Amino acid sequence: MNNFIAAMDHSGGSTGGVLERYGQEYTEKNKMDLVHEMRLRMVSNKDFNKDNISHAILYKDTVDRGMVSVLEKKGIRAILKVDSGCEEDGTLKDFDVKSMIDYAKVNSCVGTKMRSIVKDHDVLEDVLYQQFAIAQVISDNGLTPIVEPEVPIEHENKSSIEQKLRKRLAKYLQDFNGSVILKLTLPEEPNLYQPLVMYNTLNKIVGLSGGYTTQEACRRLSQNKNMTASFSRGLSEGLLVTQTDDEFNAQLSQNINMIKQACEDPK
Repeated sequence: MNNFIAAMDHSGGSTGGVLERYGQEYTEKNKMDLVHEMRLRMVSNKDFNKDNISHAILYKDTVDRGMVSVLEKKGIRAILKVDSGCEEDGTLKDFDVKSMIDYAKVNSCVGTKMRSIVKDHDVLEDVLYQQFAIAQVISDNGLTPIVEPEVPIEHENKSSIEQKLRKRLAKYLQDFNGSVILKLTLPEEPNLYQPLVMYNTLNKIVGLSGGYTTQEACRRLSQNKNMTASFSRGLSEGLLVTQTDDEFNAQLSQNINMIKQACEDPK
């Protein structure tokens, strides 16, 4: 388990923050153009390849701009972000599941991703029920769904929520028909989610960086057996629009190699 999933699926709502960290001025009119240029710059890096990265998660706008074929030339498969964001309680907003499945298949995406936010114990069951119900429809249509019930890294009850999440995930994996990827916040207790690998419905577990620095995310990841990465901010940390190509590529290669090492380290 030595390669990882690149998360490059920022939507219109979160792209501004990405560009600000990149040091790129933008307007609402041109921000999607600019973030696409940033992503192309990342994908052109020599270490952004199939030996390090198995898949990349993409937003529909990025797929529309031809990124799937760019990735395929490097041996990397595409996964489509299908959700339309979260309600105030952290559950998914309504979206046209069938339309997104059809779009993913037409555009050669092999899987999908949906992100919910577990804001506290009382919403956990609603989040998982909704995620796995939609994931079952996606799996039945021949795609591999990523279920992402994110626990915020700064939550005061993060550890106890994660304990409950692990127990409920076991039940949902037991009842699932197909194969699913779990994308989870790096846990407070190392190897908390390791027992879930016993379920043959689990394709893999990937950790999200969730706002941790790349170094901290990799430290936490390296403590978890049978978990690889699906980092976004952790992958792009330190990248700046003002960097020369050599500087940009050196920083990105450092991030990629650090993440890969964290996936490979003995746990």
